[in-house]
Amino acid sequence: MTAEVKPLKLGCSYKVAFSPDGTRLAVLGNDLILWDVAARQKLWRGKFIAHTSSMAFSPDGSQLAIKSTSGQLGVIDAASGQLEANFRNKKDGEGSGAAWSPCGRYLADGSWDGRLQVRQAQTGEVVFTQEYPREMLRAVHAIDGGQRLLVLHGVKSVPDGEDQPPDYCTVWDWPLQAGAGKVVVALSGLKSCAVSTDGALLAVLHYASGTEYVSVYAMSDGGLLTSVAVEAGGGTGDELTWLPDGSTLGRIGKGKLLFYGWPGLAVRQQLDFTYPCALAFLPGTRTIAIGSWETGMLTELNLQLETT
Repeated sequence: MTAEVKPLKLGCSYKVAFSPDGTRLAVLGNDLILWDVAARQKLWRGKFIAHTSSMAFSPDGSQLAIKSTSGQLGVIDAASGQLEANFRNKKDGEGSGAAWSPCGRYLADGSWDGRLQVRQAQTGEVVFTQEYPREMLRAVHAIDGGQRLLVLHGVKSVPDGEDQPPDYCTVWDWPLQAGAGKVVVALSGLKSCAVSTDGALLAVLHYASGTEYVSVYAMSDGGLLTSVAVEAGGGTGDELTWLPDGSTLGRIGKGKLLFYGWPGLAVRQQLDFTYPCALAFLPGTRTIAIGSWETGMLTELNLQLETT
């Protein structure tokens, strides 16, 4: 028999992310900590910029991009834990996390003032800007192994008497070009989104008439594949994350994590958890990292992965 691996407590952890090769785990809480996954040991910890709120590994795992609640961006060397670049761009304001270009030379991020920008990763020089007036760019995700970019657009409130436009998601090919973002889905009340590892499926969490839904769309043409009403979340997050093999969709709920089987979105498992706010799957394993405002965890998920 194989000995059961005990869960590893990660402490207060707002964000969690595995390196592309799965050997490292970045945990963002009061500090940013890098763990050796196999050894379950801390490699380094540090405070790099004030109020860091998000991080993302470069495609080769050698660097971490970080962003603060004020919009400030920086780049950390993952091996040494040293800050390599500080863009000192606080004037850009709060917004989405950053995503890397497939070549690892550029970083894209969005602001809550509706500004999508691409910067050189070593200098912070802005090389591309697309403005979206009256919008908040709430999320920017690298998809298809970083070959494309998914942007979640949140439309700000409109004046009385005007119709509220729907929120929507756009997809961009690298290198980004003005006006080239393609709308995949437009829905009122969009809260979060996640693209499957193979780039074929877009899962979204949204609400309408007081009810929350998880829906899955085809990335190729935006066609609706499945939509189910779900229990409302609240408080600590509404993140969606696909298992790398596409068989399961994980969701942060209210005091729990929910795992929906695909196709069909039937609930396969519920895991009660205190203040969950982030979730990441380690490719090729049953290992998951769970972020929590109280204490996160690296653990094995006893989930039946075969489709029923």
